[in-house]
Amino acid sequence: MEKVFHSIAYEGANRQLLAAWIIEGEGAGAKALFVWRGDHYSALGSDACFPEACMREILSFPRGKDGIWQWEHSRVFLEQISEGRRLVICGAGHVSISVIRIAVMLDYEVTVIEDRESFAQRAKDVGAQHVICAPFEEALDEVEGDFTTAFIIMTRSHAHDLICLEKILKKPYAYAGMMGSRSRTGQIRQMMLEEGYDPRKVEQLHMPIGLAIGSRTPEEIAVSVMAELISVMNALDTGEGYPAGMAQELAGIESSQRPSAVLTMIVEKNGEAPRRPGTKMLVRKDGSFLGTVGGGYAEAQILKAAADMLQRESMDTRLVRISMTKGAMYCGGEILVFLLPL
Repeated sequence: MEKVFHSIAYEGANRQLLAAWIIEGEGAGAKALFVWRGDHYSALGSDACFPEACMREILSFPRGKDGIWQWEHSRVFLEQISEGRRLVICGAGHVSISVIRIAVMLDYEVTVIEDRESFAQRAKDVGAQHVICAPFEEALDEVEGDFTTAFIIMTRSHAHDLICLEKILKKPYAYAGMMGSRSRTGQIRQMMLEEGYDPRKVEQLHMPIGLAIGSRTPEEIAVSVMAELISVMNALDTGEGYPAGMAQELAGIESSQRPSAVLTMIVEKNGEAPRRPGTKMLVRKDGSFLGTVGGGYAEAQILKAAADMLQRESMDTRLVRISMTKGAMYCGGEILVFLLPL
């Protein structure tokens, strides 16, 4: 058990993972973890009871396969995992500070690059996990990009925007945006095309950054920026992953004959349910919980089922189907939730 969660928590950063959970049938509760190697999957770890034949078949899957899969007499939930999202901000001015506050609240791992010590300190004060106080060009050489990383450029008076943009375009990223007026960013696009930059990359740049919501204050601009970023990152469909701290907590749970927590996870969604497959909530024996599967009626039912499992000290898994189609206050969807005692 610990090997799978340990791999997710401590070896999965910035890697494209696939988790397989047997949710029904022979071996229910067993899990395995795979990593994408560029053109194939390889196994990172599995429970001893996870069928080897099932693992071999998963190794041949194309990247991106997810959802419930029927394997012989068992049902397997395949989950793409993106463990964490990273945001790199060039500049720590007024708008940047507001962006940092929102990004931290949304569980982004935030890195800020700023060449002025006093402004770099402000970024630390509002919660940026990593602050590099150095010239932008040098600092960006130290920052790696990947398929979960977003870059935002908002340097003072736009003095260092172009050098930052040139550095970022050489890295892999999920999102790249730059603050500026439409006329200025339009000129930059044209200049980049004339200099031979890949037209597809130039077209994908978010310049000017943010959604058009009539923003005026730094705080309103930050909302528009983060709203656009959320839209782009969610459209990538890289999986729900784990709320902050959950994978580490799961890795620390020791094997026991008696359950000390129940991991609950949406494995199927129909209609307009609020959360999608892969969404998780960890329910502890003391009644506390981490994460959410959507709140309201559905979450209350899942908390009740998990508490019952813990009270009975049951090590059997459960599948709970919850319909939210009755009454005007319901959203009209349905979810299937897998409960795994740990």
